[in-house]
Amino acid sequence: MEGGTPVADPMTRLAVEVSAGPSADSQELDELVGQLRRELLELEVESVDRARGGPVPKGARAVDVLALGTLLVSLVDPATVLPAVVAAVEAWLRGRGQRSVKLELDGDILEVTGLSSRDQGRLIDGWLDRHARGTEGSRWQVAEPR
Repeated sequence: MEGGTPVADPMTRLAVEVSAGPSADSQELDELVGQLRRELLELEVESVDRARGGPVPKGARAVDVLALGTLLVSLVDPATVLPAVVAAVEAWLRGRGQRSVKLELDGDILEVTGLSSRDQGRLIDGWLDRHARGTEGSRWQVAEPR
């Protein structure tokens, strides 16, 4: 805080949630997330961190898997880097069957699959238009797992 005024966080945070499909176990999901993390670190992003789940209620394994499959990507300049992140996710998904990746920014979710289609392309373009162009003031905050 400077002079009693909160200092704005200059980072834009993008949540990237990998879904490995119904037959995948937590080890396979962990390996897939590690592969995607390495791909994203090749881009001009500030950081790519694995999400940390809070305390897990007894018997609530889904919370573990959700945290295990989620990356938090910090972007300084989303207008420049966000399209590259989406392109990297699309390329990473190609040929990976039933896998998908959800990107969440400011509560706006885009689900990308390994299947190419004109409709998916339009959805991606619209999502990028909302976030890569005119991102001033938009700062996504990481919520606690549900």
